[in-house]
Amino acid sequence: MKMKKIVMTVALAAFTMAASAQSLNVSSAFQDMRKGYLNKAKAEIDAACLHENTKDDAKTWCYKALIYSQIGGDAQAKKPKYKNLAPDWAEQAYTAALECKRLDTKQEFAKEVNEVFSFVGNEYYKQASNAYSEKNYSEAMTLSEKSITCFNNSGKSQFAQDAMYIAGLSSVATHDTVNTKKYFNQMIRKRTDINYVYVTLFGISIAEKDNAQAMKVANNYVRNCPKDYKAYLLRATGYLVDKNVEKGKEDINAALDMTKDSANLYPEVLVQAGTLLDESAGDYEGAETKYNESLTLNPNQFAANFGLGKMLYNRAVDKTNAANAVDPFDEEKAGLYDKLNDEAKGYYGQAITYLEKAVAFIDGLTDEGAKASQRPNLVNALIALGNAYARVDRLNESNAAKARVEQLMQQ
Repeated sequence: MKMKKIVMTVALAAFTMAASAQSLNVSSAFQDMRKGYLNKAKAEIDAACLHENTKDDAKTWCYKALIYSQIGGDAQAKKPKYKNLAPDWAEQAYTAALECKRLDTKQEFAKEVNEVFSFVGNEYYKQASNAYSEKNYSEAMTLSEKSITCFNNSGKSQFAQDAMYIAGLSSVATHDTVNTKKYFNQMIRKRTDINYVYVTLFGISIAEKDNAQAMKVANNYVRNCPKDYKAYLLRATGYLVDKNVEKGKEDINAALDMTKDSANLYPEVLVQAGTLLDESAGDYEGAETKYNESLTLNPNQFAANFGLGKMLYNRAVDKTNAANAVDPFDEEKAGLYDKLNDEAKGYYGQAITYLEKAVAFIDGLTDEGAKASQRPNLVNALIALGNAYARVDRLNESNAAKARVEQLMQQ
């Protein structure tokens, strides 16, 4: 019996000593971290995180999160002392902070861990942004989600929006409508002011023929950004889709009122108003008034010239189609075919005037980069112009315009 008792006592003593050693490891790791001995601190805290006596202690995981964050900070310095000590420092700090939060029921280490979450969340955001730039969209979404989790756990959830945006953009790039809605709706709930978020969700809803949801998106935009004229133009689009022309025009006028004192912006908003009135309201007279007002303020521009030229061209096409639909054997409609074709030619002639100015504007650009970015617009204008020339029997000019289109398409 005595021998058995002695053996048990020795074993207990050894166990106690091991526990003390592991507790000492945790404290030593923290002290070594403070002294800048990160290699020693890492080895000590890694051992403590695996030991039975310390692996379930929130302090252990708090210290690991702090140590690995400091390793990350050192790695980002101009002259890192421990450059390759822990290439996965962000993942290690992230998982350690999550484990500390799970174990820290009394929130003794909340302040320290929240700082780790903020630091690592920012790192994950930078990595996600780089992955997106490299078109590695799957990786960008994974890293963004970790960044969002970090910021949501840090008590600074407002900083998660940048990561949500990267995740949403990655979803758009991969045609992942479900996740596009998920991330961009989260941003709307956080009152984002990014126009692209609202426009994208609005477009998805329209494509899904869910006009009610589209109006919810537009109303949220106006509610979240009441001084953003683009919010009112988006909601005007929603109203016009629902054939609520009166409300649509109210929002168009609101956008114009908000920008009327801006010499640069107001002509652009007039063009957008003209396009809405033309394409969504069928108010050609109102659209023409807006386009012409824009041209009065800024005659040398592409947008208003092309917008007005396109509207007149489309009206001409409608007349041509109506003429072709006339029954040539219907005596009651004798002469209607010629009348409609004459009206069409009148519109084609008017359209040519503005389309030529639109083309001339792009041709007159001296900045080659700006000219290159306008190439799609130039192609569209030339296609319409070539067709319009043909309809008024200006065949040489029509052929020249079509030849330019072919040349541009080959570049």
